[in-house]
Amino acid sequence: MVVEPRTALSLRGVRKAFGPIVAVAGVDLDIVAGEICGLIGPNGSGKSTLFDCCTGLLRPTAGRVLAGATDITGWEMARIARQERLLRSFQKAVVFRALTAEDNLVLAGQMTAFPGLAATFGCGQNTRRRVRELRDRAGVLLERVGLAHMRHAKAGEMSFGQQKLLQFASMLMPEPRTILLDEPFAGINPVLIERIVENIRAVNREQGVTFVIVEHNIDVLRDLSHRLVVLSRGSILADGDPDAVIRDPLVVEAYLAG
Repeated sequence: MVVEPRTALSLRGVRKAFGPIVAVAGVDLDIVAGEICGLIGPNGSGKSTLFDCCTGLLRPTAGRVLAGATDITGWEMARIARQERLLRSFQKAVVFRALTAEDNLVLAGQMTAFPGLAATFGCGQNTRRRVRELRDRAGVLLERVGLAHMRHAKAGEMSFGQQKLLQFASMLMPEPRTILLDEPFAGINPVLIERIVENIRAVNREQGVTFVIVEHNIDVLRDLSHRLVVLSRGSILADGDPDAVIRDPLVVEAYLAG
């Protein structure tokens, strides 16, 4: 008996238009649970818009988005993150600059550790226990990404690369199933790139977290990804083994034309 792989994220005819401009032109795509899928394409090919449609920042003009078997089309971003554990990063590191690294992670973990507003801001024994558990988990994750020495430093005092590492650690706090990373290696030095790559591999291997990664650094993405998908003018141009996809004449032509 052949068991079909479980899908973490499925797109069915996803289309997004801004007036006469079609950014995403009816994409069908299945992301297998536990894989690392790279998403590449020339500038303006619709990569970030597709992420926005998957994570609730934009509602598709047409089509459906499913997290596992759940239709999440049109859901708000917070609901998708809380109920389906599907999270995304942004090209610019999003951190709370006035808070310490530890407090950034504690805040990120509250979406699942606290069942409601009263529990979040309560002062009872259960609240103190939850916060203590979150701080313990934050310490483990800061150690994992190499920021333990900055646990009590304010995020605003960190370099851009360190803020990206902090953002990555924050996304691990709610124990996600699927993470969408938007240009995680842009603007940072090779040492920090390698650190992020190592962490993605470790989290994928040890916890089975699914990753979809938009990135212009094709060399890094080719080595990291199990599979590459290429978007061009809002449609899928190629999908498959990273080395084969990069050598595809249609992909080469699309990049040259872009």
